Amino acid sequence: MDAVLLPDGRTALLVADVVGHGVGAVVAIAQVRAILRQRLSTGVGLLDALRDADRYAEEFPETCATTVCLVALDQASGEAEYVCAGHLPPLWLSAAGRTQVLPGLGSRPLGTGGDFRSGRVSMGPRDALVLYTDGLNGSPGRDLLEARQLLVQVAAQAFARSLDSPAPPAQRAEDLCSQILGEVSPPDGALDDAVLLVALRAPQPDVLRITLPADLAAVSEVRTSLNDWLDGLGAGLLDHIGLTHAVTELVANAVQHAYPPGSDGAMVHVVGALDEDGAVAVTVSDRGQWLERASDGQGLMMAAGLADSMTVRRESRGTSVDLRFLLSRPVHMLQSVAMNGMPRTNDPVADLHAEASPGLLTAVGPVDEVSVELFHASMEEATRSGTADAVIDLSGVTHLSSPGVQSLFEFLGRAKRSGSSLSLVAPPESPAGQILDLVGLESRV
Repeated sequence: MDAVLLPDGRTALLVADVVGHGVGAVVAIAQVRAILRQRLSTGVGLLDALRDADRYAEEFPETCATTVCLVALDQASGEAEYVCAGHLPPLWLSAAGRTQVLPGLGSRPLGTGGDFRSGRVSMGPRDALVLYTDGLNGSPGRDLLEARQLLVQVAAQAFARSLDSPAPPAQRAEDLCSQILGEVSPPDGALDDAVLLVALRAPQPDVLRITLPADLAAVSEVRTSLNDWLDGLGAGLLDHIGLTHAVTELVANAVQHAYPPGSDGAMVHVVGALDEDGAVAVTVSDRGQWLERASDGQGLMMAAGLADSMTVRRESRGTSVDLRFLLSRPVHMLQSVAMNGMPRTNDPVADLHAEASPGLLTAVGPVDEVSVELFHASMEEATRSGTADAVIDLSGVTHLSSPGVQSLFEFLGRAKRSGSSLSLVAPPESPAGQILDLVGLESRV
């Protein structure tokens, strides 16, 4: 399955099912997905994209008889176009209480000599579309019609319950998937080749607006507010990491460089919005005049490396930095439980905890402008001021800002000069691992 942003602003939804199992089936579905995604991203319509995939399936037997359901949804108007190639049509769930399996279009699977037709549906503001594979209808002891009726009934009931949920739309969609999968699964929980994709129409998210005094406490407050806002958008873990690092780097820069010490009314402003193409635009601004210091530019370079684009505007009334991030969210395979937004505990580590002994430093929490002195002192102890071999475990670091990176580079330089070894430990997908990769520092798991 997949979701693709189309050049005309619509969102394409894709669910496909190949013949067979195992590695061969995985390769075949990847080929079909790649063809459809490439054609759709160039602006080709649903029917033409499906016909291109059909011609491919005629030449390559491993993809022959693949079934496909494609939907192009206009979130603004609610108009949805759909095409099927031998696949079950979408299920439409209306907030007004109507539930309908959309009309089948009589189209054959890919590569089997058929042609295709399209259908349309007009969705209301809070309606949902459900795309699925026939693995959801494969429960033992039920025929196809009975299984289909159960799916429709379960989906309608779960959707009706979700309308009263205070959860953000992304979480509602995940909860809806989990409930449907849980209730249509057989007692042993075994569903073969079961894929479920739920698309909800939702109102435009609120704009994030933060104005705080320009002191270091603002960094932590912005990080917390930004993460909460991103949870509401349904942003993935890597988007959380990249966005929060980049934005808090800019906030820290404004705090440290925009105003002279003791300035009255010194404030930093953060505005964030989700635009129509699924990108988050964030502006960090101040009303001061930046002071020249030796460390200027490090935070800006890190923010630029994390964002898809960055623009700096220096004016007489202050400085503004515009960041743009295109959000993405991976498909979680073999999973039937909700992700519950960014995996954070209810009581996240707010302060840095550093345990240092000769040869080892274990850090947990944020390494930022507030905590970097503690981190640096702990590095001194673990490395004996850069003269002894040491392992620096950053696996539990939730935020690694440019001062922390600068400290690491300093001790790596000391280690090189003294002939000692400094090893950094951080999983690649962790916050610290992402930053280490960005700045070109090797780490091990």
